[in-house]
Amino acid sequence: MGNYSSFLEMISTEFQKYVMENEAIADKIPANALIIFQIEGDSDFNKWHQEMSLRNREPGQPVIYVNVKKWREHSSIEEIKLSEVAA
Repeated sequence: MGNYSSFLEMISTEFQKYVMENEAIADKIPANALIIFQIEGDSDFNKWHQEMSLRNREPGQPVIYVNVKKWREHSSIEEIKLSEVAA
């Protein structure tokens, strides 16, 4: 479960970035919606995330499935600087 939790943190962050870049998507998501990610080709994660999410769903809370079909082939990072630390 630890690996799924870390992956969920990453996909949640990436989804937030995507929504910020595609505001029309944000308009389709109701307030207080439960977001359930479904990753193409990862049935184990999909089952885990759906079961965990629905178990924690508030009564009457809207549910939105986000089906991730394709990943970018590069990092979101545009520039970095490395600093060496003396031993």
